[in-house]
Amino acid sequence: MRFTPDKKQIKLFIIISIPILIITQYYLFKFGILRPMVRGVELKISKGDYVEDIDQFVMKLNEEVTLSSGDYIYIPTYAKKPNIWFNVLDNKKVTKIKEGNKLVALKEGTSSIAIMKNSRALRKVNIKVVNPKVQKLLVEPENSLVYVGDKSKINTVIEVDYNRFKEKEKATYESSDENVVKISGNKLEAVGVGRATVTVKAQDKEEKLRYNIRAKVAHIDIEDTIEIGIGESKQLNPSIITSPKGLKPPKVEYQLLGRKLSVERSIALDERNGTIQGIRSGKEKVKITCDNKEKVVTIKVTNKISSDNKIKNLRHSHQIVGNKLRIFLEWDYLDGIFDYDVYLKNNSLEESNYKIVKNVKIKEDNIKTNKKVSTTIEVDLVNGELPDINIYVVGKSKDFTTGPSNIISIKPQQTDIQNLSVKNLSVYVDKENKVARFTWDDIGIEGAQYSIFVKNNLLGNSGYELLESNIGSNEYTMNLSDSSVDLEFYVRANKDDKYSGKSNIVNIKFDSNEDNSGGEEENKPAEDTPIE
Repeated sequence: MRFTPDKKQIKLFIIISIPILIITQYYLFKFGILRPMVRGVELKISKGDYVEDIDQFVMKLNEEVTLSSGDYIYIPTYAKKPNIWFNVLDNKKVTKIKEGNKLVALKEGTSSIAIMKNSRALRKVNIKVVNPKVQKLLVEPENSLVYVGDKSKINTVIEVDYNRFKEKEKATYESSDENVVKISGNKLEAVGVGRATVTVKAQDKEEKLRYNIRAKVAHIDIEDTIEIGIGESKQLNPSIITSPKGLKPPKVEYQLLGRKLSVERSIALDERNGTIQGIRSGKEKVKITCDNKEKVVTIKVTNKISSDNKIKNLRHSHQIVGNKLRIFLEWDYLDGIFDYDVYLKNNSLEESNYKIVKNVKIKEDNIKTNKKVSTTIEVDLVNGELPDINIYVVGKSKDFTTGPSNIISIKPQQTDIQNLSVKNLSVYVDKENKVARFTWDDIGIEGAQYSIFVKNNLLGNSGYELLESNIGSNEYTMNLSDSSVDLEFYVRANKDDKYSGKSNIVNIKFDSNEDNSGGEEENKPAEDTPIE
């Protein structure tokens, strides 16, 4: 007998099975037994460029990009998330995938990759790996860097053999000295004085930009007029004010102005270091240049002889040979002076003036390592005894005469210094430089030393006080104060605790409020004072 369900039974079955089917398919999708439908899957790559006309994604060699599947959806939404992954579809080893979603370009060539759902490829992309070579690098700075504070931007044009990337080849920038030229990206700034080379590189191409950065000169500070004496040397020493302050200034240059022959010039100028030397009385103008700033200085040459250009350290020894006194003289060589005159005054013959007794010419090659000049002169004895003589030396050049040396004295032998007195004390005062130089005749006793005494008349009734003792030569130099002075001096010689008589007295007197620009003046010896 055949069973035939009636309509009510069929309807009941349908009503019961539908919920069962819905619940069953829910759990089948939920636990991944059934796979959902996927829509909107895209294969996205973080870097590189897609070239439409060749339908390929182009990467650079050794480049690494990130792969993404896009914002896809799956149906039904309550299904277990589908297994989406990335895969290289060939074995060319042009590319590889690491860490699940990193694509690395291994070598030049083509490859295919796909986004996979389980074992099925949903989307495929062709990959082309290229290694673009830089063929030309053009570098063009917008501005020049000359002074500290200058800025510039570097524009570059890079030509490669494969130029289809949207992101063009970039250059790198490097400074050899960041303390001179500082780099930020492709922007340069001069931050210090000196030399620096900026190297611009693109692969194996490079260009170099060389900079010599200077300080900008704001002002040249030096006196408008400088006074020197004949034979005096002085180095011009301008103060260069930079902007910003405190930087090392550019090289300073010096130039004599005016059209004159060398023999007409009042000074000689060393253009290398700005040293000037007085030749003859007169005026000259020197232009000082530092970068783009100039200053003209007037050099006034006066008749005074500089103490720096006098013969120094004249020494002697002597012996009697027959009826002659043979005198050996030696003094310091003065740079550039090769002609010397020896002056002598014979007091035993009552000579009142000095006269030249010998001219000494030397060659520079003959100067000894100790830089000494020497000669020998002879003088007749007087009644078989040593004569009373004074000697000094002067140097000469074609342009000027030096100051005289110290005076040496040779006198008849005396055994008792107490019977003698110091003669011819003189003082030369250089008010401009606040210096006084004393000279006197040698007392003629070997081994004698000298003491100089001073009295300050501005202090009222004060007496003489010892200023300096144990002076081994017959000259002395002292510095003067800037204030007004009224001083008296005399000199005594001593040996073995015995003293000679006083010398004549000399006076130094001037008021600081007066115009003391008159240079050097001489205070002649006063009348001899009695022997104490």
